[in-house]
Amino acid sequence: MLRMNIIKNKKQLFGFIFFVFLIPIIITQGAEINMEHTGYGQTSQEAYFSIYNTGNIQLTNITISVDGKEYKKINGVFSSGIGLTTSLYLDPGEHFIEAKTPEGAYDSLTLKISKAREILVPPKQTETPFISKNTVIYVALSIVIIIFVVVVWLLSRKTKLELKEAQYQQYS
Repeated sequence: MLRMNIIKNKKQLFGFIFFVFLIPIIITQGAEINMEHTGYGQTSQEAYFSIYNTGNIQLTNITISVDGKEYKKINGVFSSGIGLTTSLYLDPGEHFIEAKTPEGAYDSLTLKISKAREILVPPKQTETPFISKNTVIYVALSIVIIIFVVVVWLLSRKTKLELKEAQYQQYS
């Protein structure tokens, strides 16, 4: 009888240990997203957000809510590590923004929007290519290379002529 209790306790212990090791595997396969405010558009009322699947499972159909009301639904399948960027047009004031999926992934943030103002984007400056900036250097370098090649050619020609003369005098 005592032996039966030990065997029964070992089975329970084995079951408990198996369950304890199985829990982290189940937990790590959860649905998780990360939402970040990444900037503004042409006005401060146009806010850009990045949403990433940081979990280990595929997510579908991300729903974005603003102040508790559904604002936008983004349909699609988002694998682990995949993200997207979206924009929201918000009235001035403080807003509570939530992103959630049917799989249970959830993230939220609070964002303050100031009164509309245009964000000035400086005009693009045209870049001049490196070659057109430094044409004098390239011309001077080309002339030096040409002179070097001509001098080497003349010296090698002179050496050949001297060798031919030496051979001619040797046979004469």
